[in-house]
Amino acid sequence: MLVVLDTNVIISGLYSKIGASYQLLKAAISGDLRYAISPLVALEYEGKIHQKIEDGFLSVSKGDCGSILDALFAMAKPVWKPLQTRPVLIDPSDDKILECAISGNCTHIITFNKRDFPTAATRLYGIKVMTPGEFLRIWRNNL
Repeated sequence: MLVVLDTNVIISGLYSKIGASYQLLKAAISGDLRYAISPLVALEYEGKIHQKIEDGFLSVSKGDCGSILDALFAMAKPVWKPLQTRPVLIDPSDDKILECAISGNCTHIITFNKRDFPTAATRLYGIKVMTPGEFLRIWRNNL
């Protein structure tokens, strides 16, 4: 299994050490979970996390955030190949997540916003969209 973690999963994992998002973030950084990141996804992670820190939503320092992101990026499968035709989803900011999943030949997109990735847009590529909890249950059973 190769996945893409939506930004909301990363933020949730940084916000609380309780829950599936934290478990997946830990597994990704340790190398236990295989995941893909494109340059656009990496920039979104960094930008949205820094915004959440500035807004006071996350209590992680920017220095610690940089270290966490460095560790996350170091373990990821980089996806450099952009698609010829960009996907068009309801929320245009989600296009980069789907594009990374398609270009990286990923099996899953992990997100809290499943409705933003309709089956009609993902089925053609064999990509399943799941919440962190749903994915964690099936992933643990396949270990």
